[in-house]
Amino acid sequence: MYKILLTEDEELERRFLRHLVENTGLPLVVVGEAKNGREAVELAELLQPEIILMDIKMPGMDGLAATRTIKGKNPAVEVIIITAYGEFSYSQQAIKYQVADYLLKPVQPDELTACLERVMSQLAKRASGIEGLLDTAPPLYPQTADLVNAIKYIDREAAMRAGNELVDAFLNEVEHPSPRQMAAFAFEFLVMAGQALLTSGESKVSISSRQNELARQIPVLQSPSDLRRWVEKVVVTHIRWVQEQIHGTDQVIIRRVKELISKNYTKPITLTQVARQVHLSPAYLSRLFKQRTGQSFIDYLTQVRLNEAKALLLAGEKTIDQIASAVGFNNNSYFTAVFKKREGVTPSEFRQRRRGDGSRV
Repeated sequence: MYKILLTEDEELERRFLRHLVENTGLPLVVVGEAKNGREAVELAELLQPEIILMDIKMPGMDGLAATRTIKGKNPAVEVIIITAYGEFSYSQQAIKYQVADYLLKPVQPDELTACLERVMSQLAKRASGIEGLLDTAPPLYPQTADLVNAIKYIDREAAMRAGNELVDAFLNEVEHPSPRQMAAFAFEFLVMAGQALLTSGESKVSISSRQNELARQIPVLQSPSDLRRWVEKVVVTHIRWVQEQIHGTDQVIIRRVKELISKNYTKPITLTQVARQVHLSPAYLSRLFKQRTGQSFIDYLTQVRLNEAKALLLAGEKTIDQIASAVGFNNNSYFTAVFKKREGVTPSEFRQRRRGDGSRV
């Protein structure tokens, strides 16, 4: 018999959920009801349910905050989020906290039954397989953002650093870990690394399939050095997978970068800002842009600015200072220096010569 905790701020909704659960015919028993996130945290610790039905929008501590706290203390508990939103706007946060599934309000009896059956099946598999190791895994959630972002942005150095920091934190907490404790940590690490693929658009099923070989290596980890080598392999492998995901979309990325430059060249735009917009590391985007265009990012940006500057110079309505500011240069002196280096003449000379011969850019 599986224990289930209901969390919903509306009393009628709680009664309805209890009625639905008790009429599924599944081996479940409702051990408690919470009317807000804080009560859910307290009851989860006291009652130790295997499953929690969690409303996402509640006063005070909401469902996601409660989920994070509960799973930080007990990663094995399965949380099913209930939301009124047609499109689950909190999905990425919920995935980060490893919720088991989502249900949309109003909850339908057949959907609830199917969802609970899936979760119970996972619990049964975990009890007999490697997923059971998650029961003793340390709460890594607050420390994994750097790892996920570094993998997602194909920043190998940052990902390696984040991976090593997580291993260090684990070894500081568990000074002489047993193979079982290392396996628990490793499995949790693998789940977290997979979030980088999930946020890039790959399905949970596909990610699990990719990670099978890495998961099979977990039970043979016998020492901290084994663990560190395995973590490095996980990082390298996941970065390669992200690279494979974006392969073939290079031209789409370059087109998007050019669009961003076209819209923002008048502002102090940087490679780092643009890289964040296209979900790549600055170093990777820099190499990709040069490979695909033959120009560096800064050279292309400068050329866009100078082309617009030349058009404004010929229009004759603005001063050199105004034009420099209008196309994104900090000051007249720098603008003049860059212009002369690229065009061979100063902005003033360019204006005078082109006006003299009547030509246009």
